[in-house]
Amino acid sequence: MELYEITITDGTGKELERRLVHLAKRESGDILILNPNWIFLHEFAQEDLKVENTSANQCGSEIMKQSISVRHAVLSNREKQLNKMHTFLEKSFNQQYRDTLDKLESYQQENTDNRNSAPINQMNAKLIDLDQKKEERLNLINRQKNVSIKPPKKMISLEVDPIGYSQQVLASDYYETIVQYEKANGRLNVKQYDNLGLIDFSSERFNGEERYILLTSDPGYMLSDRELEDLQDVLDMLYVYVVRDCLVEEEMKLM
Repeated sequence: MELYEITITDGTGKELERRLVHLAKRESGDILILNPNWIFLHEFAQEDLKVENTSANQCGSEIMKQSISVRHAVLSNREKQLNKMHTFLEKSFNQQYRDTLDKLESYQQENTDNRNSAPINQMNAKLIDLDQKKEERLNLINRQKNVSIKPPKKMISLEVDPIGYSQQVLASDYYETIVQYEKANGRLNVKQYDNLGLIDFSSERFNGEERYILLTSDPGYMLSDRELEDLQDVLDMLYVYVVRDCLVEEEMKLM
C-alpha cells in the first residue's frame, strides 16, 4: 500500500487542492484505490511491524492517473467560475470605458477657449488607467485558469499481509455483480466508492429514491458504534449485502 499526496496549483502559485490518495497493489498486479478510513477501521499486529527504506514506487502509473483526474475536476469547476468572472470584468471595464469616452467627447465639444483642458486631461488619463487595469485583471484570471499538478509525493509505503478472516470484501471485486443485481431490481446509476470504506456502492430508482450498500461475506456482520455514528446521515437508506462467489446471497436493511 502506498500513500501519496496530490497538490494542484494555479498559474499564480496558489494551492487549489491537496489530497491524500491511498493505493494498494495486489499480488496479481491490480491497483486498488482505498478509502482513507481503511487504516483507522483495521487493526495492525504490533509484533509484525518492521520499517524498511524503499524508494521504488509500486503505484506510479496509477497515481498519475489519479492526479490527472483530480486536476480535471478542479479545472472543470474553476473554469466555469473564472469564465463568469472574466465576462463580468470585461463588461464592467467596457462600460466604464464607454462612459469615460462619452464624457471626454462632451468636454471636447464644449472646450471653448480651452476651458475644459483639465477634465479632458483627466479623462484621457482615466482611459489609459482603465486599459491597464483591464489588462492586469484579465491576465490574472488567465493565469488562474492555468491549473497544474505538482509531482505526486509518496508519504508512506506499507506491505500489508492480511491476518485471519475479514468481514469486509473489496468493492472492486463485485462491481459487475452489484450493477447486474441492482438493474434486476429496478435500480440504476450504480456508483462504486473507494475500497474498504464505510460505503461500497450507491444506486437509485427512477423516482430518485437512493440506496447505499455495504458488502460483507458474513451474515452476522455488525457495524461498530463509531461506524454507525459516521453513517448517521444515511442509515435509513443503508443496506448490507451478503456476497459470496460473485453473487448477492442476502440483503438486509440496517435500520
